Amino acid sequence: MAEQLLPRHIVQRRQYDRQRYARHLTQEELNQRIRDVLLNILDLSENGKIGVGPIDAEFEVWSEKWTHVLEEMQLRHGPYPKGFTSGFLKDSIPFFASELGKKAAATMASLGLRRDEVFIKFGKACFMTALHERGSLRIQPASYFADPSHNLAVQDSELTRRISLVLSGEDVRKLVINPQDLPDQVSDQRVDVQFTFPTDYHLYCLTTSVKPRLFVDFDAEACVIIRDRAAFTGLLQAKAAERLPHSSMTSGRAQYIDPLLPTSGRVFVPLCKHFGYEYQREYRFCWLPPRPAKQLTSVDVEIGSLKEIADLIVL
Repeated sequence: MAEQLLPRHIVQRRQYDRQRYARHLTQEELNQRIRDVLLNILDLSENGKIGVGPIDAEFEVWSEKWTHVLEEMQLRHGPYPKGFTSGFLKDSIPFFASELGKKAAATMASLGLRRDEVFIKFGKACFMTALHERGSLRIQPASYFADPSHNLAVQDSELTRRISLVLSGEDVRKLVINPQDLPDQVSDQRVDVQFTFPTDYHLYCLTTSVKPRLFVDFDAEACVIIRDRAAFTGLLQAKAAERLPHSSMTSGRAQYIDPLLPTSGRVFVPLCKHFGYEYQREYRFCWLPPRPAKQLTSVDVEIGSLKEIADLIVL
């Protein structure tokens, strides 16, 4: 009862203290988790200022994760700002309040879009114009996205997903067949699991988010807003089948995995993403090859004009 009278952030810190699930992370890994959580909290307002998203149930999830990483930092280093070294976040957090961000905020606010009702593709004006006028697009192999030259919002290993857990001595004792043979004191045991998809595959990604910050994240100067998602899906499926006749297509919203707090041990890699990218609200089209392939090549497709079902926005 007393805990219910405490401020929420104190309750969340106490909850974390009882289950300190990030205690096994290296400092570098903890820094990365802080960046991942912060990237999902920050937003760009309609007037082009940096802030946080609406205070809703989704925000509360990220707020709790933020409180937990702050508590882990405090347990290691002491009260804030101890542990937060100079330049800690500078290189990995985009400057949303740039001129590009301000233009994007004003433009998106004028359109009155609602998330999860449209598909949006961001990119350079020349490519977005070609997509809008001719349906010209490029389906990339999943392996393509691992290239370190990519923007941080794009770069990811699309062939593997990882989870990382820590087991207490008591947890270990419960899991082993012969607990009597264990020493009296068993230290924490780190368990890292990697899910690896057995083949490269083809991938085309869109977002269902309408946040203007994505222009900055993707360093985009234009976007195509697809209002008739079913029509687009039909066109893409039909034309891609001509170029990838023996591949099987699957599609759906990306499922985001918190590697420290997985909700399932079953992971279908092509439709899963690291939780650090959750702000992108990605929708994925995947084509799985008939036989395992180490590395595939890109495929260019023209699905026809999208002018009747989509709008082109150039900032």
